[in-house]
Amino acid sequence: MTRVAFDIDDSLWKIDRKHARQVPDYDLIGVLRWFFNNGDQVFVWSAGGVDYAQMIVDKLGLTDMVKVIPKGKFGNKQLDIDLTFDDDKFEQIGKVNVVIRRDEKI
Repeated sequence: MTRVAFDIDDSLWKIDRKHARQVPDYDLIGVLRWFFNNGDQVFVWSAGGVDYAQMIVDKLGLTDMVKVIPKGKFGNKQLDIDLTFDDDKFEQIGKVNVVIRRDEKI
């Protein structure tokens, strides 16, 4: 079983600064669903905190598929994450880290 973590802002939940709105990234949400349907453990986090991440997860209808966790930590210890998806190229938390490119043309 793979342990996969997804970031919220500018990953699952794109920030459209030009139009001052937020837009779900349905392609990446499809990837998240694939991992869930594969039987993998799926985590979601945000630098905005657990409550914020949970709010977005609920809006996206992913509540039953993911566990919301503090970014980069599980309780007081570092997570043992196999794969992460994050827009921040400096976040190297997983064993493998996929950088989500920000598309300014949302």
